[in-house]
Amino acid sequence: MPRASCQNVASNRKARPIPYNRHFLTATGIVATLVLAHSMLSFALPLLALDISGTGTGLALIKGAGFIPNILFAVFVGVINDRMRKATGFRLYTLLLAASCAILWAMMLADRVNIASLVIFVIFLNAVGYALGNLQFTLLRLTVPDDRLSDATALNSAINATITTIGPAVGGFTLLTLGSTGLVGIVTLILLANAVAAFTVNPDETLPPPSPFWPSLREGFAVFAKNRELVMMTIAVILTNAAAGAFIVGLLLKLKTQLGANDFETGLVVAAAGVGSVIAATYAPRIRRHIGYRAAFFWPIWLLALLSLATAAAPTLLILFIISFLEGAVSIFYDIGIWSYRQESTAAAHMGRVAGITGAIFKLGMPPVIFLAGWLADADALTSVFLLSTGLFVGAALFLSLVAGWGLPRRATFTKA
Repeated sequence: MPRASCQNVASNRKARPIPYNRHFLTATGIVATLVLAHSMLSFALPLLALDISGTGTGLALIKGAGFIPNILFAVFVGVINDRMRKATGFRLYTLLLAASCAILWAMMLADRVNIASLVIFVIFLNAVGYALGNLQFTLLRLTVPDDRLSDATALNSAINATITTIGPAVGGFTLLTLGSTGLVGIVTLILLANAVAAFTVNPDETLPPPSPFWPSLREGFAVFAKNRELVMMTIAVILTNAAAGAFIVGLLLKLKTQLGANDFETGLVVAAAGVGSVIAATYAPRIRRHIGYRAAFFWPIWLLALLSLATAAAPTLLILFIISFLEGAVSIFYDIGIWSYRQESTAAAHMGRVAGITGAIFKLGMPPVIFLAGWLADADALTSVFLLSTGLFVGAALFLSLVAGWGLPRRATFTKA
């Protein structure tokens, strides 16, 4: 495209409000449907593994495998995306997602799916999905004027949160009516349509000169290591994320094996956590400002420990629905707590690297604990799964009190050095 034409496109883009920005709307719609597809698969595939294997370990393998790409690739994905054209990456990732899901669908039609193939698919799905999620932030900056970035970010977050919330319910209803093969077929068609639509997203961009990889990464680790408070919170999140992983495995197995819930009922209970998160997210920042970042991060961990214990004793679907709603609402407080503190205490120049490093560390405990939870369930010790989750939550809170030196935090306001 001639330079004059590019300038006209850029000026027109800046002059238009967000609702009339074609590249922004198309990219947002594609990402939204990708989030829905991913949410449906993330819900359905562990249940498929439970059906194939008949064991909690099979379900746990699929749940745990989904976190492996985050641990292995989170630190490097940003560097990879920085070295390619964003439009090219957007097309490549959507094509890879569609192709991988089409292969899984063909294998299911041929009745050739087993636990090993599901593990490989889930690892690939989450690796590409993570790369696409990382790329989304840069695409947003390329397709929206600077003075509208906050509006666009809020809109994207609201759309993605809403879709993530309804995804398990949609997945459960689709499983109940069409079965797992039908669900994967529908998701494949959605992903193929998205891959075609991705070729219409072509924002103006200039590739920056690549910076040396390893020195840049080492600098990110050095910045993170100097931030003692962030290091302490990150260690606590390793434990709370592992506890949350054990909790969701226990919840799914309790619903399916103890209470006999169908797929749609299971999806509704899981979706209740998303509803709680969306509602609580409205109030969490205000409460955090009022009571301080330490208290807003610390006390929800104790509440989650109590909710995990309550889940072990819950006798009905209705009570589990309520507990799931509360768990989602409380979890968002410590989620926002760590994300906000990371942004507050890290310079913009190092944000991408520190976010990638901490994002990888956050998930370190999840695969082994999730596998352990599945093994305990198979040993007829489902209650022990919730006790494991409770113990990890309590351990995280005690670590912050005794090792990080927080004591019993009341109000602590972050002050930038």
